[in-house]
Order: sequence, then C-alpha cells, then structure tokens
Amino acid sequence: MINNLITSNQLQPADVIIAKKRTGLGRILNHYLVYTGNGVFTGNLKDGVKELTHFELGNLLNEYEPVKIKRFEGNNIQRQWAINRAFSRLGEKYNLTFFNCEHYANWVQKGKESSVQVTIALAVLFFGLAYKLIKVNNGKR
Repeated sequence: MINNLITSNQLQPADVIIAKKRTGLGRILNHYLVYTGNGVFTGNLKDGVKELTHFELGNLLNEYEPVKIKRFEGNNIQRQWAINRAFSRLGEKYNLTFFNCEHYANWVQKGKESSVQVTIALAVLFFGLAYKLIKVNNGKR
C-alpha cells in the first residue's frame, strides 16, 4: 500500500500528501503528511511531530484518503533544506491553533509555519462573534 502510494504519485522528498477522513464530519478538514524520501513519512499528529512507522502510516491511510499532492517547489539544494527542516522539528508537540499538521507541512516546504484552515476558522469565529454583538445591541453603539 505504501510503496504503491509513493510510486503511483511519483513522490519526491519534501512532497506533501493532503488527505481527508474517509467518512464523517472530519472530511471538511485536511490532514498533511510529508514524504521525506526512502519510504519515510513524517507528520504532526496528536502526539507531536514524528517519523511514522509503516504500521502507523497504514492505519492512517485506512482512515484518511489522499486527495492531493502538494509538490515541493525548489531545486535539489532547497529540497535538502526542506528535509532538514522536517527532521529538525521531530518531537515537537502538536497544537491545533499554533502548530498543527498544516503548519508543519508548510514549515517543511516553505520555511514558514502557516495554516489556512486555522485562519479561516478564526475568521469565521470572529465574524460570528461580531454578528452576535451587533444583533444583541440591535446595531446601537
């Protein structure tokens, strides 16, 4: 299963697999795994950034469906820097808001932590609260 994932998608080191839960409400969120080469994947899971065993990756792939490959953009030297970044964060703790799997994948590929999913969630929360405040005050200042 894992070798097929690598070969059928022609994965190169520092490419990122974007996956969604196969069923349920969790399908609205993306999960990110980084391919570091030689059959090795890393990810920022509930227990932090780690190198995934083949057993763990197999279990993840049973629960999550790969939906997109985010190719690394850069030359071979930059690719090696990206792989070094991936391994430099091993052991760091997961944080849904400040350091989740998307933050980690973007850190590896771009050297910058960011999460579009968190940004959208915070914007929705902010506008929802603003709407509630306006409604409660009936638009009065």
